[in-house]
Amino acid sequence: MTPDRAPLWDLSQQSRANLLMALLPMLLSGVLIVAAFLPARGALAQDEAMWNPPYQTLLTTLVRYAALEVSADTPAVTLDARRREVLSLLGDSQRYPDSGGDDQQAGEPQSDEQEAARRLKAVAPLIERRTPADTQRALQIVLALDERSRAEQDQARLTLKRNLQALESTMLLAGLLSGLLGSILILTALNRAGHERHTRERNESQQREALGMAAHELRRPMQALLLATDALRHTDNARAREKLLRSIEGAAEQMARRSELERLDAMYVQMTALPVMTDLTALVARHENMRVRVRRPSGPLLWMVDATQVQQIVENLVENAIKYSDGPITVTLDPPTALWGPVIRVTDHGPGLHPSLHEQAFQPGTRLATHVPGRGLGLPLARRLAQVNRAEITLHDTPGGGLDVRVAFHLPD
Repeated sequence: MTPDRAPLWDLSQQSRANLLMALLPMLLSGVLIVAAFLPARGALAQDEAMWNPPYQTLLTTLVRYAALEVSADTPAVTLDARRREVLSLLGDSQRYPDSGGDDQQAGEPQSDEQEAARRLKAVAPLIERRTPADTQRALQIVLALDERSRAEQDQARLTLKRNLQALESTMLLAGLLSGLLGSILILTALNRAGHERHTRERNESQQREALGMAAHELRRPMQALLLATDALRHTDNARAREKLLRSIEGAAEQMARRSELERLDAMYVQMTALPVMTDLTALVARHENMRVRVRRPSGPLLWMVDATQVQQIVENLVENAIKYSDGPITVTLDPPTALWGPVIRVTDHGPGLHPSLHEQAFQPGTRLATHVPGRGLGLPLARRLAQVNRAEITLHDTPGGGLDVRVAFHLPD
């Protein structure tokens, strides 16, 4: 039998908990990656004033100077101080990104940075001329440089934002993919562990069931052995003693065969049959005694079955019939028909069984009459043995009261 494989997806409550546990690393990876990029995204989203455009201070100071210069009420001292402030800002070359871009080799085309540096250097001489017209020209130059710087800054911020989003998306995708792979591995491992636990529990249950059925099947040969031993002590008849000795040997052989621990699973749970050509007439005849009457064909009825297993089936059915009824038991062997092979019937005239309980009677451990000793294993074991021998067991009512249990063998293919 091929072992069951552990399912990857299962909707049981335990598997849903396993799924949530397995998805936790992937979700945590995504949250950490998003959280790591939040400061950078916040900085890029801030107002333009937070970015401190390089020409903003110079432009503001120059505008104030130009306003003071055209005002007739401005003291000369104040105007000189404001002019020195403008010239001081122009002299701080570290403030302006374009101030160092004026180095140009002969014959080379002039770059935007070099043009901006050249224009910025032209502002100081215009301020030093101390005329409103020159100041306005200087103001226009600084205003143009500020607009250009702001446009470049906006473009750089936009590019940086796009690159940051691309990096965040790439890292998030990589984190989610790696987390998903880890989640699948974790989920597979958890489901496999759960499946192995289920398989182990099922195997343990089958072993307990096999031990129970083995104990159930050992009772009959043990009882037969004890009865034959007791009878042997009280008889001096040679023929009777020989018959009792054979009975003892047969019971001992059955006990040895049915108590092989290494074969319990094969004998009582995952059964297999070893069919040989067997005379069913002789097999059922062994059960005839004072309470059991056997009806059989006059000649041999050969059929491919496992003789030991079919013997166990008949033993269990006869034992149940004896326990549940006080009158005679009839074992009947019917020959094959056009639809079925041989049929073995065990009939009693006890209380019988309601049709609604027929299928329930085949469940292991089910005892429908608590006043009768037993463990509810006889019929389940008989059905399993019948199935591996290509037979079916059905329960029927006996006319006048009682139960008629039929073991019908299928015709050969």
